[in-house]
Amino acid sequence: MNLYDYAIKMEIDGEQYYRDQAEKNQGQAIRRVFTLLAEVEMKHAALLRSRQEGEAVDKEMAEMTADQNVFSALNDFKADVTSIPRQLDVYRMALEIEQKSIDQYKKLLDNAKTDQDKQLLSFLVDQETQHYNLFDTLTTLVKRPEDWVEDAEFGKREDY
Repeated sequence: MNLYDYAIKMEIDGEQYYRDQAEKNQGQAIRRVFTLLAEVEMKHAALLRSRQEGEAVDKEMAEMTADQNVFSALNDFKADVTSIPRQLDVYRMALEIEQKSIDQYKKLLDNAKTDQDKQLLSFLVDQETQHYNLFDTLTTLVKRPEDWVEDAEFGKREDY
């Protein structure tokens, strides 16, 4: 399996995971996050397919950077911070998926031959890092109330 086939499979697997989670979280605000991330992963796969066929993808990357920022699309998103073990497990699994993507893209970047491949892989590392940071923040928000109450008398707490 070459660089592109493997990366496309990773993106398709990520898209499917996020679509499954969106389906399981109907009626919850997090559904919107999962849906947006599935769409972004689908676009990543399309970028990789285009590059695999030898096409330049600079324009598509610029468009994605300009109008598909996961965080800007969630201006009115409010996290319903309740400690639901399943919710925390889903976020942790998403963290693992994103970390694996970051690690794999970094390895591929080290072995990339052309400047266009390097540019695309750097872009994907940045995108996946944004996704990782989103789920890291959600994990913290879900865990924080429980951790704070459990250990309130110990140490100084960060402001939030």
